[in-house]
Amino acid sequence: NIIMYYDVVVTVEPKRQALKEAEDTLAAANTKLAEVKALVKELDDKLAVLIRENEKATAEKEAVMAEAAKCQNKLDMAQRLVGALGANGVIWEQTVARVSDDLVFIPGDTLIACGFAAYVGVFTKEYREAIVDAFSGFLRKNNVPLGDSVDPLSIL
Repeated sequence: NIIMYYDVVVTVEPKRQALKEAEDTLAAANTKLAEVKALVKELDDKLAVLIRENEKATAEKEAVMAEAAKCQNKLDMAQRLVGALGANGVIWEQTVARVSDDLVFIPGDTLIACGFAAYVGVFTKEYREAIVDAFSGFLRKNNVPLGDSVDPLSIL
């Protein structure tokens, strides 16, 4: 019996030691695995935070770029408008200068145009022109200021 016990102890004891070493190695590996899993979870949480911040920053960047494009479009349209108004300003200045010069002639020219429309419009062209020339001569003789070319149709 003792011999059998000895044979069993000799055979089983190295296996028990190997099992203990394997269990110790497994425990150390499980501890290391838990540490690594905790580190991975922490890094995943940080990554999720960074991804949210990146998405927020990207959305903000796109909104700012859209606003910048909108502002650039408004600026371009405003510059076009200012350019067009600048050109119109020159035209208006010329028109005001011309009209202020012609302002003196408005009463006489209007008198001819009204007389033409009221009395002479139904006659032939030659007769109308003769009457307008005679009437403008009469007005000039009486010092009524008239424009250079008295044309009732253009005045009307």
